[in-house]
Amino acid sequence: MHKFLKLLLCCGMAVLCGCAKKTDDSATLDEYQTYYNAVAENVSFTSTSKNFNCELEMTQVEDGTYRYYIVMDQPVSAMYDIVAIVVENDVAYNDAEKMMPSIGIFDDTKSMIPNQVDTANGFVKGIALSGESSTSTIKLKMLVQWMDKAKKNSTREFLSYTLSADKNS
Repeated sequence: MHKFLKLLLCCGMAVLCGCAKKTDDSATLDEYQTYYNAVAENVSFTSTSKNFNCELEMTQVEDGTYRYYIVMDQPVSAMYDIVAIVVENDVAYNDAEKMMPSIGIFDDTKSMIPNQVDTANGFVKGIALSGESSTSTIKLKMLVQWMDKAKKNSTREFLSYTLSADKNS
């Protein structure tokens, strides 16, 4: 009986903890959906950034699927509190069967400053996003948003790429 009460108490605590966390998760999911929909609703995309370098690669994995990598680095000016999300193949939010690659939504934001790296304080050399695909060609649309040093002005860039395991473009 004593073990049963302990188990019941543990389950009750887990439920209470889960409820408190659920509110935070709900707000984060709403933020994710907002960024996701911003990509879906945007009509103008570029293939290069004037503010940072962006390199992409797609490779085949041993199990026959494909993995793509997006590396952002070499910022031209200071980029604070970077948030980025990638949407694959124009899949609508409600039709998505998986979470899309992102940074700064479910985890801490990072900052990139030209010629400065201090990872302990969130100043990184570059940011890498990656995802998986069952097909060898994929269309990626990406939103990258950051703040200026004073954290008063926000900048957004919308980028679009088509990657192929045979030829990345």
